[in-house]
Amino acid sequence: MAGEQSAPPPYESVLQDTAGFFTSAAPVASPSQPYHAPEQGSVHNNDPGSIHVQVLDPVKQGEGVSAFVTFKIRTTTSHPAYTQPVSEVVRRFSHFSWLHQKLTEKNKGCIVPALPEKSAVQKFQMSLDFIEQRRRALQVFLSKVASHPVLKDSKELQLFLESNDQDWTLEMARWQAESSASKAPAVNGALQWFKSLHHSAQSMVSGRSDDGAEDADYIKVRDYINNLETHLVEAHRQAARLIKKETELNGALEEFGHAAEQLGKFDDGPMRGSFDVLCGRSGQIATSSRQRAHTLACTFEAPLKEMARTIKCVQTTMADRATALSQLTQAKGDLDGRKVKLAKLRGTPGLKEDKITEAEREVEDGETRVRAAKLSYDSIVARMTEELNRFQKERASDMSALLRDFALAQAQAAAENARAWSAMLADIQQRQQAAGGVNGGGPGTVPSAV
Repeated sequence: MAGEQSAPPPYESVLQDTAGFFTSAAPVASPSQPYHAPEQGSVHNNDPGSIHVQVLDPVKQGEGVSAFVTFKIRTTTSHPAYTQPVSEVVRRFSHFSWLHQKLTEKNKGCIVPALPEKSAVQKFQMSLDFIEQRRRALQVFLSKVASHPVLKDSKELQLFLESNDQDWTLEMARWQAESSASKAPAVNGALQWFKSLHHSAQSMVSGRSDDGAEDADYIKVRDYINNLETHLVEAHRQAARLIKKETELNGALEEFGHAAEQLGKFDDGPMRGSFDVLCGRSGQIATSSRQRAHTLACTFEAPLKEMARTIKCVQTTMADRATALSQLTQAKGDLDGRKVKLAKLRGTPGLKEDKITEAEREVEDGETRVRAAKLSYDSIVARMTEELNRFQKERASDMSALLRDFALAQAQAAAENARAWSAMLADIQQRQQAAGGVNGGGPGTVPSAV
């Protein structure tokens, strides 16, 4: 109708031109004041449902393979469902795994933030650096959950953040019992697996796939996400390599300074002072550069790794959607088969009525399964449309801020190094001028060796 505005395509912001990803409205940093993205999950007075979480005070418990780390979780919230505005609990990594699993199971279609990967080697070593890296990653995970428009209202998050030791121990015991029971072979699960295998085989033979029932724009987004995951993983790998090379260069510079100092000891003239200056400045630059490399690992490499983990979470959500569509397609196929069977029975003369009645019940059951499968699939589709658009906006903003901070840090590092080397040059020239005045040489003249 005239005057009505058409609704935007559901994946419009996801399918936007890649060149526009880095044009977010975040403020541009000035050289004297670096840009920092606002902390996620922070409490604002004008947000009655906000939740702010802090992961603090990691404490190592036990030794060897049985060792683990506990973290203090401090929550400040104005959410009406919480019993108190401020609370503190102690949790370990397996408890975070419980929260992640529950959120994933009960929120199909949502992009649940990623947990840091498990590492048996690093866990056994349990270094301070590993513990701090895990604390930061868990902080990011909880902050993203607490700021998620759907997940922040989950009962599982509230239970994780507020339960006392007794209630939490009971919940963990219940979860472990459920996990053990789920490992036992289940007949229904086996039947579903065989049905899925049969459905996949039929699709391969017929040359058809479930993509024919999918939205064309969504398929483009899915392919884009899969390609993005590959490039993000490679970007993180190269960032880690860059920091490693930077650290190696710092070590080489420091060793070169010591070598120059030793070389200067063989010269009793003014050159010895120049070598001493070179040693001191090299050590100074190496120390400050090593500190910058450590900061870069936390502010650039770690966020890139987090983005790569998040992409895998998006792919998990897409896999849930594909599974739901497959189940819907299978349910429709089963229903069609039951309808054909019913039609044949009705056309068979002299057949007992109870067989027809049983076939009619099977058709009704099949129709119920189709409705349930369609409801599940439609629910995931509706939620994913919002989730993918939100994910892409956040990713563009985060990546833009990350690149600006990285460029600014590199510019500041280059400026600091230039000032340090310039100061060294001025010092050496001053020494040479002084030596030239004593020996009759001009400014900047290097004294000849005796």
